[in-house]
Amino acid sequence: MKKWRCTVCGYVHEGDAPPETCPVCGAAADQFVELDGDGSGRPEGDGPQQPEDLQPPVDVVVVGSGAAAFSAAVTARRLGLSVVMLEKAEGIGGTTVRSGGGFWIPANRHQRAAGIEDRREDALRYMARYAYPHLYSAQADRLGLPEREYALICAYCDHAARAVEFLEEAGVFDTVMEVNWTGKPQVDYMDHLPENRGVRGRPLYTADEGGKLAYGHHLIARFADWAGKNGIDIRTGHEVTGLLRNGAGEVCGVEARHRGQTRTFAANKGVIFGSGGFSHNPAFMLRFQRGPHYGGCSAPTNTGDFIKLAGGIGAAIGNTAGAFRAQSMIEVYLANPGGSSNVFYLVGDSMLVVNKYGRRTMNEKRNYTDRAMTHFVWDPVRAEWTNMLQFIVFDARTAKLWQGFPPYPVYGEKPAYLLSADSLEGLEREIAARLARLAPHTGGFALAEDFGANLQQTVRQFNAYAEAGKDPDFGRGDQAYDREWTTFPPTVPGAAWPEPGSQNHTMHPLSDTGPYFAILVGAGTLDTNGGPLTDGQGRVLDWQGAPIPGLYGAGNCVAAPSANAYWGGGTTIGAALTFGHLAARHAAARD
Repeated sequence: MKKWRCTVCGYVHEGDAPPETCPVCGAAADQFVELDGDGSGRPEGDGPQQPEDLQPPVDVVVVGSGAAAFSAAVTARRLGLSVVMLEKAEGIGGTTVRSGGGFWIPANRHQRAAGIEDRREDALRYMARYAYPHLYSAQADRLGLPEREYALICAYCDHAARAVEFLEEAGVFDTVMEVNWTGKPQVDYMDHLPENRGVRGRPLYTADEGGKLAYGHHLIARFADWAGKNGIDIRTGHEVTGLLRNGAGEVCGVEARHRGQTRTFAANKGVIFGSGGFSHNPAFMLRFQRGPHYGGCSAPTNTGDFIKLAGGIGAAIGNTAGAFRAQSMIEVYLANPGGSSNVFYLVGDSMLVVNKYGRRTMNEKRNYTDRAMTHFVWDPVRAEWTNMLQFIVFDARTAKLWQGFPPYPVYGEKPAYLLSADSLEGLEREIAARLARLAPHTGGFALAEDFGANLQQTVRQFNAYAEAGKDPDFGRGDQAYDREWTTFPPTVPGAAWPEPGSQNHTMHPLSDTGPYFAILVGAGTLDTNGGPLTDGQGRVLDWQGAPIPGLYGAGNCVAAPSANAYWGGGTTIGAALTFGHLAARHAAARD
């Protein structure tokens, strides 16, 4: 019996003649070569090796199992296609299962029901201004953006609400609009920009059985339940290691490793990646990111696989310096690199953040992505990352009133990352000693000689600002976002807050007496958001801007439509749901 190998995908056929078409990739008979007795028939290492386990073909292969992947899988199945999902980890959910689970959806049905006007032109201006401030021009064609980038934000704006409604109508989940502690729908993260116009109500969440807001684990549970009831084949422990293409150059399947065995999955309509970023690939983080990072909250399996796979067949790559960010507790990260170490909200009022020189660097109430960006300040004289590590400094008031809300522990507990002292001078000594211990991980980062004196002055100045109710340095409390998103009532029931006569409830003077506390933070990621470039339908593009047929991407594994911006609560999952849905729709329409 003769053996014939497909030169496109590596499939081996036994018979007197090659098949009319390859059952894996669809290549014609003339793409097969006869193998010699030693099994050779092409140069060693030329393309994929013989599949050890050929799986039944499906219409769509989806890689990953977070929000982007599930949105694609459910959409494809709802449109009548057969689907297999390949998840690298042993469990499903990706980073989504760890998340708050919200999704940012302009012009959604809950806004309409509440009488909130959310005009397309306003949303587009806001999205463009925040994502590309160096390009934005309200009077220019495409608001000053390149064609692809403008098309992406248009696709998000035009299809996000439809994608969510599609999933609701399919019975995957119900949604609720997030309402904050003031009783109002949430504002966006840059609500004060003129382009935003203060629109409320874009962040949505899944609803639990009682109709209340639920988090990321519930979103994944609802997706998984629907998938199980509707015939979506989910394979965990499958790491995709190769892309298969037919003679026309179309992506027609993947190779995946499962417990040491290679399995081949053919896809009639396309392959959609929702496999996450590269936060857990140290080489990529060093090579691509703009400065030092210390962990975050992404799934440990997020190692940038799609960059390598798509790049290997000519995909254009972009936004690799980008990420959705949040500050990270460096010691929590070092103790558990695969865990979650982010600090999303700096709640409390008698609290500030200083750098190695004892100076404030930011409005501490701004959103987590933009706060993390302050860590990337470079000093061209000292040749240092001035703000590489910063220090959250707070008193017993904040430690008690907001106890149990990360990063503050239950009062009286002493986790390793929490430093304390009876005086600011003592706190300086504690910080210096901790930095000395961490020196092997930080390049010897240390406090400046004048840190202590500057910290004393900074606290005095902050206290004066708090008494006056105005922060002339950074505008803390000037915006609705500061007052509503990151400042909210204490976690202690019945606590009197804010104090009568308070002029700015985001600020309160630090106590004149200790104890004082500090937490060391550096830049971290929710996940990186750079990778293959895609168009408004989720198609992966080559370096000439042409789609690679059959290959799609959504979520953090591709170059984000928002670049480095975090438009509002749920921007990551909003984009994932939207472009996973659009990718599946396009794949379903392919011949």
